[in-house]
Amino acid sequence: MTNPQLLDGGMGQEIVNRGGKGMYGEWASGALYEAPELVSEIHRDYIDAGADIITANTYGTTRTRLRYIDKEDQLAPLLQIASDLANAARDQSRRDIQIAASLPPLEASYVNTFALSFDQTAAEFAEMMDLLAPGVDIYLGETFSTGFEARAFLQAAQGRGKPVWLALTLDDRHPERLRGGEKLADVIASLPDPLPDALLLNCCKPATISQALPILQTSGRPFGAYANGFTGIPDDWVDRGGVAQLSAREDMSPEAYAQDVAGWLELGASIVGGCCETGPAHIKRLRELIDAGNGSAEAGQ
Repeated sequence: MTNPQLLDGGMGQEIVNRGGKGMYGEWASGALYEAPELVSEIHRDYIDAGADIITANTYGTTRTRLRYIDKEDQLAPLLQIASDLANAARDQSRRDIQIAASLPPLEASYVNTFALSFDQTAAEFAEMMDLLAPGVDIYLGETFSTGFEARAFLQAAQGRGKPVWLALTLDDRHPERLRGGEKLADVIASLPDPLPDALLLNCCKPATISQALPILQTSGRPFGAYANGFTGIPDDWVDRGGVAQLSAREDMSPEAYAQDVAGWLELGASIVGGCCETGPAHIKRLRELIDAGNGSAEAGQ
C-alpha cells in the first residue's frame, strides 16, 4: 500500500510568526516583495521536515486581493516569484517532491457573498493557473467556504493535464456544513464532472475534520485533510482586518496534532498536512507517523 502523501504546513502564519507582517495586504503576498528569503527558508524547513509536497506562497496573491492594496499590476511578477522560490527550494533539496499552487478564495476568506460573477471567478482562477502552470505540479483550490467557489475553480482547472485537489473549509460549530452554510454532502454531490483528483478539508479545527471526514470517505475519491491551529474564526471576521484578528491555540502541539491525524489515517486519508498555525515541527511529527506505517500516534517515538 502506498504511503499517504504529506503536505507542508502553514505559510502565511509562519511568515508572521517569524517576524513578517500580519495585516491585510502585507500578509503572505507581502513577503514575496519584502522578504523572499523568508519564504525560501520556510519552504526549506518544510522539506527538511519531510514534506512530500510544498505549496507555493500564492494564497494572498489574487488579482482582486492585490487590487485592494494597489498592486494589481504585480500579479504576474508576484506569482512568478512565488513559483521560483518554491522551485529553487526543491532544486536545492535534491528530493523528488511536488509543488502545489495555492488557488485561494479570490476576494476574501471565510465569506459566502461575492462581487465577482461565476464566470469572472472562473476566469480569474484560470488566469492564475495559466501563469503558474510552468512551475507547479498540482492545482490546489483551498479554503473554499462555498460550492460556488469550488465549482468555479473546477471549471477553470478542466483539461489542464495536472492533478486537481479541492479543499473545503467547515464551520467549527456545525462540522457537517461549510462556513458558507451549505451541507458538505450537498456540495460534494453538486460538483461537476470531471471530479477533483482528491477531496480535502482544511483551515478548520482538527476535531471538526474528525467529525466530517467520514463524509469524504463515502465519496469514492482520494481524500484527506489539513487543519488549522486557531482558537476559532470570529463571526464578525473581516478579511481586510487580516490575521491580527485571530489567535493561536496553546494546546495543539505536534504530538497532539499527530493524535488527530492518526485517526484520519485510520479512516483511509491519503493526503495529510497542516494549515495555519502548524509549522515544521508538526510536519516532522507527521512524517514520523506516516513512516511508521501503522497509523498510531505513538509510532516514531
